[in-house]
Amino acid sequence: MKQRFVEQQVPTKDMVAYYKLWYGLTTTGEVFDYSLNGNLGTVTGAVPAYPGFLFDGVNDEISCGSDSTIDNIFDITGAISIWLNSTGTGENNEGMAASKASWSLQLNAAQNSMKFTQVFTGDNGIWSFDVTGNVWEHILLVYQADKAVDVPTVYVDGVAVAVTTDQLPGSDTRTSDGDDTLIIGDNKDSNRSWDGKIGDVILFNTDQLVAAAKSIFELTRGRYDI
Repeated sequence: MKQRFVEQQVPTKDMVAYYKLWYGLTTTGEVFDYSLNGNLGTVTGAVPAYPGFLFDGVNDEISCGSDSTIDNIFDITGAISIWLNSTGTGENNEGMAASKASWSLQLNAAQNSMKFTQVFTGDNGIWSFDVTGNVWEHILLVYQADKAVDVPTVYVDGVAVAVTTDQLPGSDTRTSDGDDTLIIGDNKDSNRSWDGKIGDVILFNTDQLVAAAKSIFELTRGRYDI
């Protein structure tokens, strides 16, 4: 096959889950895991709205199970790549983009600020960074959870952004999320529903994503008219 006909793909090395939410439902009430790890997403309330799913900020979510492949992805180093378009601050002003019981990526009481939380023994680690809000934007967050001094690296639309430490972890011991359900668009208590759209969601268990930040954005931006 000639090179000009080969379509470049998102890096698959150490990919543990990939939800192409722009594709819509693959079967009734489910979205497919294109990493082929079998972590199917069960849709509650959210509806396909190309190029993603629309969440109502009240009780919508996509529950993706608790397989070992998506447990503790931030041990050593892990990453989440996600396309977001908020139309409000979400349920209780902290709409969740994605979460497990011991970590979360969510709005920070405003559409132009997000925060990442990792649960530790003692105080949780909490970090925040600026976004635009009310437009499609790509977030890539890379993090290592084995030391309290570690700070996430964040890229917005392929560009590194400043990350503020709002609260240092109380120890070097992170709380395991083994057996906890991965949820897109809400948390385990169903009280932080996202308000707006969510597109591609990819989880990796690797420290190689920093170099790929720009390429992931470039390879996926077309369907979002960015």
